[in-house]
Amino acid sequence: MDKKLIIGIIVLILIVIAGGIFVVANMNNKTPKDAEKLEQDISNSNVNVNNKQENQNKENTNSQTEKEQITIPTTNEPNTQNTNTNTSKKTLVIYYSRSGNTKQIADYIGERTGGDVVRLETVRTYPSNYDEMLDTAKEEQRNGGRPELKNKNINIEDYDTIFLGYPIWWGEIATPVYTFLDEYDLSAKKIAPFVTSGSSGLSGTTSDIKREESGAEVLEAMSITSSTLSNYKSLTDNWLYKLGF
Repeated sequence: MDKKLIIGIIVLILIVIAGGIFVVANMNNKTPKDAEKLEQDISNSNVNVNNKQENQNKENTNSQTEKEQITIPTTNEPNTQNTNTNTSKKTLVIYYSRSGNTKQIADYIGERTGGDVVRLETVRTYPSNYDEMLDTAKEEQRNGGRPELKNKNINIEDYDTIFLGYPIWWGEIATPVYTFLDEYDLSAKKIAPFVTSGSSGLSGTTSDIKREESGAEVLEAMSITSSTLSNYKSLTDNWLYKLGF
């Protein structure tokens, strides 16, 4: 083997051995203080790592709590939709009409207000002749007669506003409507009378309704005569507007 190569290998081995001796010497030369500092640094590093982990855990916990607070349903709020539906009242348009004049007005009021429309019907039919009908009505008024109605089961309690329509007979409310007022309690209801007549107008009949139904609130009445019948729609619209419909 070449002598130069052998010498180079020996030199390399010596350098490695010398380096190892140097490292060992340095380790042995470290003071206890250096070792304590190293240990403290390692401890502080571990503490920092633990603190970071603890903070992360707290953040995760807070985030989860916020999500739970958002998603928990509120059970104390009332169901306002169902409440409104259950307590709502309706409007009733109830009337008596022999010739049909009061009927057309009643039907129009029902159309405009969305109320239920009920026509009062008597068991005994009145004469078709107008003069004979007036004679019959006059006799009923004189004797305090109340003609029997076919309508027996009107659910008045379902309504809070009642549009009451009738013709004027001899200056009085048509007697079938008196029967209705006698048979049904309209206390705490709002009554809006509408009247048809030849020319007599209301004839003070709103006072009669107040007397018959003292516990009710009688609203402003509307009168349609023979001369204004052709204009009943616009008159009715103005009247309903005044009443808030």
